[in-house]
Amino acid sequence: MYFRCSMNKKRDQRFALILLSQLAIVAVGMFLIWVFSVQIPGAHIERLNAVAIGTLLAIVTFLLFAVIYRFGGKFAQALLNDTRRVSGIFSGYSWVHLACVAALAGVGEELLFRGFLQTWLSNHFTITWAILIASIIFGLLHYLSHAYFISVTLMSVAFGVTYYIMDSLLMVMVWHAVYDFIALVVLVKYPGLVRMTLVKGH
Repeated sequence: MYFRCSMNKKRDQRFALILLSQLAIVAVGMFLIWVFSVQIPGAHIERLNAVAIGTLLAIVTFLLFAVIYRFGGKFAQALLNDTRRVSGIFSGYSWVHLACVAALAGVGEELLFRGFLQTWLSNHFTITWAILIASIIFGLLHYLSHAYFISVTLMSVAFGVTYYIMDSLLMVMVWHAVYDFIALVVLVKYPGLVRMTLVKGH
């Protein structure tokens, strides 16, 4: 009984630290936008549509990664190993816990990397360079391996291009958050689905 309480306490403390770190990213993004007077462009799409499209893009992205895991060979195995390392931090957490983490990650990271960094860089470089620089920095800060860096950087490019075309920060926030949530739920709650995909792929 004592051991179980101790484990629960450690898990709660770890979750609190994760939330604080994600909230810190939100705060940093807002602070930098304010300090550098970055103007967030007005969206070309209504909020409800932005949420719907962002959710759809998240589902498509997850399905794309499922195909990569099935047919990607050694690259897919390396990527999956890294993804499991990340998701392992959330072992034992509830759906609500996973949703909170995913939502804050989507809001905070997109606010910082798209809302601030990409927008600020686009005032000093071409949009192509702005997207690439922001995405490479994003990938480096998430670096676990070459495979993970490549996949995260390419996802960041996709976020950046979509943000540039649609001028909707909400859309990429939803895309990022919903994808993270789906990935966490599958890896933490239904790891057997991933194993089935790998077996079928080989």
